[in-house]
Amino acid sequence: RARGHPDEERGRAAGSAGGVRALECDGHEAGHELIQRAYAIETAAAKYDLRHSNRAIDVSNLEYEAELLVHLRERGFVLAPEIVKTTTGTPNFWFGDDGWTLFRWMDAANLDSRPQMNEARTANAARTLAAFHLATKDFRPKSRRPEWPIFSKAEDWTDRWADRADKLAAHLGDDEFRDEFLALAHRAARDLDDVDFAKLPVTCCHADYRTRNMRFDDHDDSVAAVFDLDTAMCSTRLFDLGGAATRFSTTGKVTADVDAGVRFLRAYDTAAPLTAYEWHVLPIFIRWRLIRDVAIYFDRWWLNVRDACNALFAGAAADIVAGCAASPSSSAAP
Repeated sequence: RARGHPDEERGRAAGSAGGVRALECDGHEAGHELIQRAYAIETAAAKYDLRHSNRAIDVSNLEYEAELLVHLRERGFVLAPEIVKTTTGTPNFWFGDDGWTLFRWMDAANLDSRPQMNEARTANAARTLAAFHLATKDFRPKSRRPEWPIFSKAEDWTDRWADRADKLAAHLGDDEFRDEFLALAHRAARDLDDVDFAKLPVTCCHADYRTRNMRFDDHDDSVAAVFDLDTAMCSTRLFDLGGAATRFSTTGKVTADVDAGVRFLRAYDTAAPLTAYEWHVLPIFIRWRLIRDVAIYFDRWWLNVRDACNALFAGAAADIVAGCAASPSSSAAP
């Protein structure tokens, strides 16, 4: 079942019951059907990670991620998974509608999936995201992401996806929660209408940059691995920064922690300075990004992040950016 693997030994290992063991699949299920599968492939020479994409119904979509991973390696960013190409030179192989990718084994990716955060790790995560953005500023993929809500960008929000917030609000149940969510979602849409996206440089965004999608070295708190790039896409880097500003508190929770947001953005800006206009509109993206993720991913997740969203719209998003401007070393400083 492993046709296309770079050598026969690896193919035999993948096809033999003794050479394969199933890894934890993070609970990606549709009904009773598991839609993401992962196997450890062990040979005498090396160890590999064979994965079935949970978004493999679109060939171009899987190839987009492969193009990105190859590009990152070529640009010297080695913290992301490394693809092992097939004998024909393709990064993925297919059985019917199932897309599979073989990766070199990453020991770091199998460390604690809920790492304990501290200030050093937050700063290192920020610098790593800056390195990721710098490595992909010239990324021009031949493949394209499909027209799925999960690939909604800020520049498309008001025209294409804001109505999704209306539809999902019906599932919130409580009228107070629903009305509150919709008010913030529509305010975010109006704010985005005022952004001049032509002034925002485009890079490739991770699009799900958070602690559970990275691992840290326990000895020096450096970032040891960054993965789960199946939703990565080209957009303004404020897409990532708007989310990261609320996801790297030492509590490990999504929160409107001003100090944590300032700490992350200052470290990022030191490595990859933002323009004056990016700083100017960044509060809009910090407010929108959490609302966007509620609408796209988890309708009832709103009940968990409601307080954070309200705090961001009440002034915490602006306070985060103002806190960065208070740093003499920050490009946000007047």
